[in-house]
Formats: sequence, C-alpha cells, structure tokens
Amino acid sequence: MSFSPVIIIVAVLFVVIVVAVLAFMRRTSGSSPAVGGPTPAPAAPSTRDRLFFLRFEGSDDESYVGDLIARHGGATTSAEAIREMALDLVRAAPTATHVHVGPASEAPGGPSVARSGLPGGIIAGFRVVSTRALGTVADDADLAAIVKELRAVAGFTGRDVQRAELVRANADVEANAPPLVAVRVETRPGHQQCAYCRHSFPAHDTRCPGCGARVGQ
Repeated sequence: MSFSPVIIIVAVLFVVIVVAVLAFMRRTSGSSPAVGGPTPAPAAPSTRDRLFFLRFEGSDDESYVGDLIARHGGATTSAEAIREMALDLVRAAPTATHVHVGPASEAPGGPSVARSGLPGGIIAGFRVVSTRALGTVADDADLAAIVKELRAVAGFTGRDVQRAELVRANADVEANAPPLVAVRVETRPGHQQCAYCRHSFPAHDTRCPGCGARVGQ
C-alpha cells in the first residue's frame, strides 16, 4: 500500500512539531524552580528610623529593666546618652522573651505602645533615628541578630545618630504595630543547642539538661 507525497510530508511535519514541543517543555521545566522548594528569606528592611521592642518577665528581669529605663529613659539627642541606652539593652537582652525590630513607620504609636496580649512582664521600647539608612533584622525571633544591631547603635558617634527615645511600652493586643515574636531560645547569646534533642541551654554547661548528652560527644 502506497501513500501520496502530501500525506508523507504532513506526517513528517507533525512528527517534527511534536518533537520540538516536547524539547521546549523539557527545557522550560528544567530551568524553573521546583514546586515546593525553599523560599528565600526576605531581606531585612533598611531605614533611618528604627524601633526596638524587648519584653521581659520574671521579678528579677522586670526590676532590672524597670531600673534601667528609670535611669536612662526618655528622649535625647546626645550620642553619649544614646550609647548608654543601647548598652543597657545589650546587657538585658539575653533574657528577653518576645521582641520586634523594624522601621518605626510600622508602629505609628512609637515606642510607647507594643502589640502584645501577654499578661504581666515589662516591655522596653527603644526608637533610634540615625543619619543614614541602616539594616534591621530579617527574623525577629533571632535574638543574637537583635543584640548585634543594639551593639551597632552603642557604637554610634554624633555623626551617626540624630535622636533616640527609651520608654516603658504599654502592651496592647490591638496596637497598630507588628506583634512581638517569641525568641528562639537557641539564638540567645551565651546559649548552645544540643546536637541530639535540640534542647537549648547555657553555653557553659557541659551536659544537656534535656537528654543528658555531654557536649562534644
């Protein structure tokens, strides 16, 4: 049985088109990211006007933070006073339970009102206006990153900073501001995480209180 030249040409063209379409689909699927793959973390916003909220609980911590706010709290344009505020918070920060750091524009109420529905505790609100845009943090739960930013503020000179304010913030669950985020314990300065059970504990301990494993084993 013979086929006409026209039918043969149409069949060949059909095969060529199918092959080309399949090759294009394979190339496209190979270059596109896998569905369900990890999403890159958003970059930390930069701003000249930064706001820090740090919450503490427990009688000792609340007393300590209340005292430092009483000593160095208020609004100031003095670079020296701003450094003292930041250093006080660096010293207190390792025991913070909930935090937020970001552009002050996210919290129109300023440092005096924090979004939190947690009972008790004390919240330090710290606002710093610098002369140039600086980073904040990409992950509020990373306390080490927040302490790093506070240390940077503590190193400011008069050329770096315009003004700052440190106050005891009121907690309001409906405040127009980002909510305070629970700190991941393993990110606290001076802490380590067990390689076996992932429990977090002070860096000077040689045995995990969670599972009993020795550090380094």
